[in-house]
Amino acid sequence: MQGMKITIAIKRMLGLLTALLVLAVAYGQQTESRCPLLQGVPLEGPLDSVRTQLQAADWTEWGQSDDGEDYYFRGKFYGIRAKLLVSINASNKLLTSAYVSVGPYSTKAMLERNLQYFLYKLKQEYGELVERDGSWVYMDDFASVKVSLVDNGSGSRDIRVFYLPMGAYYKDAICMGLHGPVQEVVTENAVSEDQFMRFSEDGQWEHPDLTKRQYDRYGYLRQAEMTEVEGHSNVSYEYDSHYRLVRRTLTNEADSIRYIHEYTYNERDEVASQSQKVFKNDECVLTLNMRNNYLTRDDQGNWTSNSLSLSYWEKGSQSQQTTVLQKRTLAYWEE
Repeated sequence: MQGMKITIAIKRMLGLLTALLVLAVAYGQQTESRCPLLQGVPLEGPLDSVRTQLQAADWTEWGQSDDGEDYYFRGKFYGIRAKLLVSINASNKLLTSAYVSVGPYSTKAMLERNLQYFLYKLKQEYGELVERDGSWVYMDDFASVKVSLVDNGSGSRDIRVFYLPMGAYYKDAICMGLHGPVQEVVTENAVSEDQFMRFSEDGQWEHPDLTKRQYDRYGYLRQAEMTEVEGHSNVSYEYDSHYRLVRRTLTNEADSIRYIHEYTYNERDEVASQSQKVFKNDECVLTLNMRNNYLTRDDQGNWTSNSLSLSYWEKGSQSQQTTVLQKRTLAYWEE
């Protein structure tokens, strides 16, 4: 009777856990924070977090607009005095954009010297900037940085650097390997994910059983609680230097069960394989190993069909192997 209770608890946990954040990050190339950085300060997320980090970097806040959507700072941009404007979404207080303004410059020599200096420093931080229509632009899936010259109308000009986050702040969708502004995902023959998933416009997975979430300043989930039929379990998340999830651990102290889910990645930074292990006390009582073979993708780069090879072993039973053909459809928020 006791053994049956343990088996049921493990299978129930397995079903719930495989629905939680199957991470297959398809990026990981540039800045490990996957957002625009102002000299190391992430320009995304809640206003209070951005303000605190700017102040720690010696930017002084001196005012805001009447509508509460723009906030003004003074500080040094690569060692040169500058002004900074941070704009937010008034409803959720998340940063939408920011730009640095340096000047005014009344002489061409000084303007050109500092422009080349800023371009050099930004290249060190981001990579090559492409010259386009009199401006210099860097862009990837997570950040857009644009350097331009602005005429003040009085014979002088400013240098302005515009920062725009290109990805959602909460990285739940990104950490499931999803590209673009995903709204809904429906999977046929789901094994390691929910059959139906929905995401908010800011990238957060709308899952009612995942509560008390704790995100880091970059919007990556670090800890949470998962509501079960009786009680709850604690969940922790570990990432590598490219912010790819490498391990998720769930601990149910009441049932003395620990669940570990680990990931490896292919050359495209997609999940190549996943392993799931369930321990009762310190004894492994169940393992599930999966290997992905992605067959087709949509225009956003998200897979739409996958040949999933898996092997399953449970204590007291012989291991089983099979291949599952998965298909899924995706809907996107309008950009």
